[in-house]
Amino acid sequence: MIANAMLTELLLLRQGAEFFALELTAAIEAMEPPVLAPLPDAPASLLGMLTDRGAAIPVFAASRILEVEGRGNGDEVLVIVRDGERQVGLVVDEVEDVIMADLTTMQRPLDSMRGDGLVRGVVHSGNRLVAVLDARAVVRIGARALPDCA
Repeated sequence: MIANAMLTELLLLRQGAEFFALELTAAIEAMEPPVLAPLPDAPASLLGMLTDRGAAIPVFAASRILEVEGRGNGDEVLVIVRDGERQVGLVVDEVEDVIMADLTTMQRPLDSMRGDGLVRGVVHSGNRLVAVLDARAVVRIGARALPDCA
């Protein structure tokens, strides 16, 4: 590692066999998923709504948003992601750790990973490749699905 590297804290997430990360400043909270209020005619990726401190937060299945099948063993974690004042929830298989990465060395994502602009790039963490998610794009999915709530 270069001594002058600009390291960023990333929250390491796992969905199925894949690793993803969000800048730690964009991940407000990680918790056991609560009971969510369903919405009629909602997109399949929307699991329901969470009300937190008076805010309605749409909660999405990472498996559908990221197009990566999960384990689905009931131990999933809800991560609240923010961009400015807007927030969405993302249910992932597991929150692994907080890692440090130099985002200036991030590699471009494969074309297959670039749908909706969710993946900013790929970094190495130990022997793993980690897709770094764009929090703004994750929140934008919520805004498109529910323009009045997200």
